Amino acid sequence: MSKNLLFLLFAYSSIFCSAQSNRKAIDKIVQEELKAFPEVGLVIGISKGSKTEYYTYGTRSKDSKTKMDSLTVFEIGSATKTFTSLLLAQEIAKGNMGAFDFIDTYLPSGITLNCKVRKKVLLTDLATHQSGLPNLSGDQYFSDLIQKDPSNPFRSVDEDYLFQVLKETDSLSGYRQYQYNNYAFSLLGNILERKLKMAYEKLIENQILKPLNMNSTSFNTLKIQNRAGLYNQQGVPQQPMVLNRVNPAGGLTSNAVDLIRYVKAYLKNKNFAGPRKVVEKTYYEDNKRKLGLGWEIGKDFLEKDGDTFGNSSLIRYSVKNQIGMVILSNHQNGRLVRNLMNRIYDAVK
Repeated sequence: MSKNLLFLLFAYSSIFCSAQSNRKAIDKIVQEELKAFPEVGLVIGISKGSKTEYYTYGTRSKDSKTKMDSLTVFEIGSATKTFTSLLLAQEIAKGNMGAFDFIDTYLPSGITLNCKVRKKVLLTDLATHQSGLPNLSGDQYFSDLIQKDPSNPFRSVDEDYLFQVLKETDSLSGYRQYQYNNYAFSLLGNILERKLKMAYEKLIENQILKPLNMNSTSFNTLKIQNRAGLYNQQGVPQQPMVLNRVNPAGGLTSNAVDLIRYVKAYLKNKNFAGPRKVVEKTYYEDNKRKLGLGWEIGKDFLEKDGDTFGNSSLIRYSVKNQIGMVILSNHQNGRLVRNLMNRIYDAVK
């Protein structure tokens, strides 16, 4: 037997053993974490170097016998914010918009800001949860929306609503402090579509989804058969989210294959090099967190989670370790997804 053939056999054996070892380690972690949540269905995607693998657990829904697969579509919630931030980063990298531009410059002429808000909020503040604007999360606006439509509170949010909130804002509560903000991302999406003269959803499609061949990622899953069930943490069925003008904060649906393509683009795509530098700068830091544009910055990775009323997601990429990961759950259970991400990442890095 030739030395070259021996080398190839040895290399193949090493790769196969490594894959088997990963599978056993990941299966063990998932089994341990799912003991408390046996009805949860999961899809996990892992890319390391040139190799990508998918791991699936459970069925698409509790009353279905159809198993999860790598193409099953989930609501990814706030992971959408990284797409909105990438649009902004692309424009900053091109020199078309400034990281330290005030939002005032990009608003319609009929919108007059309160003097306490004028020339205070930067574009990058919107993408890093430090604008001080109302947040559509735990404020009175959200309470009113929930009361109006408990299953789909953002359904009624249109452009007029966004600007009415802005006109009513007479102070910036928690300005330059971290306050998770769905409204800020919704406003940022509107600003981007006005600047680029194209609907936000079309911008995402043209500038991110099509170039990366993310063919299963969209703002609508209603006609998709291979769709994950939607359950809260207690297992109660939920309605698909309809976000309307809040889409930039959390409206995308996707699957593990597309999301692995997305995180791998940050690692390998030359067209992402300029925007990635913009994204990965630190725009906010306190003793609990460090933020880039739309992403949370960890020790050796960037990540973003997403929770809707019925699904949870977490995406992560590490330039240092050349790893991209995604975890998708058919139950809203952010803690479970994060525990899985941390343990599996440590096992494969």
